[in-house]
Amino acid sequence: MKRSVLLATALVVLSAPSAFAQNKGRGIEVGVGLGRVNAQVGEIDATAELDMSGITDTIDYATDQLNTGNQTSVLNLTSGALGELSGTAASIGNSFSLDAAARVTSDLDQMNLGHAVSVANASVSAVGTAAVTAASIGNSASVTATDAVVDADIAQANLGSMTATVNGSVGNVSEATLTAASIGNSLSVEIPGSSNMTGNQFNSGTMVAELNGSLGGFSEIAATAASIGNSASLTSLNTGLTGNIAANLNQWNAAGQLSVLNAAISHGGDAAATAAAIGNSVSINVN
Repeated sequence: MKRSVLLATALVVLSAPSAFAQNKGRGIEVGVGLGRVNAQVGEIDATAELDMSGITDTIDYATDQLNTGNQTSVLNLTSGALGELSGTAASIGNSFSLDAAARVTSDLDQMNLGHAVSVANASVSAVGTAAVTAASIGNSASVTATDAVVDADIAQANLGSMTATVNGSVGNVSEATLTAASIGNSLSVEIPGSSNMTGNQFNSGTMVAELNGSLGGFSEIAATAASIGNSASLTSLNTGLTGNIAANLNQWNAAGQLSVLNAAISHGGDAAATAAAIGNSVSINVN
């Protein structure tokens, strides 16, 4: 039987990466776990040549992002027989992503004053693997460098409320993931030795995440509603660059978080249902 793949995305991003750098397309990736949330939209590729003497050039980025508008995204999805299905509704105030292949100094300031609402309504049946996501994020920043030293100074301030809702009916699937995530500020940094990172996150917006699901006839399923004021993830990479990483991170959360999960689960294999409300979250991974 021929397998089909369906990707449905409703995406609202008001402030894209600064014109100082090259924008190389868009994708959306949201992963939610207790202690770690990553959100990424867009991509910046920073590359500098090395001269014959082995001196590495340094690229400097100074980016300011300010959003004062509201974002709303709605996804209405009904599936038939498919091999894989992915549906996403995402509303994001400011998004920045830097992928560095040469030494980089980055100074980023993000301010979000707008409110965001994301709603995903999905009826999924006869699908091999399915993922349905609703994500509302005030500020999102990602910095990645595998073989380059990075000096990053990032400040995020969110004053807007974020609301994410998933209404899902799932049956006759092999694997399914349903996620509703509201995040004030999200920061993900992956850097090698000898790099420096300073991060400041402030949230005063209310976060609300709600998931309503009717789930049955599955091998494995996970349903998550997560509301987080500030989320930061720092990973030190084990590459050829040696030296210590200097990291300084401050988080302030002055608002409430609410997560609601209503799930009716019937016959199936393994199931996990999680409702999490977190003020500040930090994940540090040393490789």
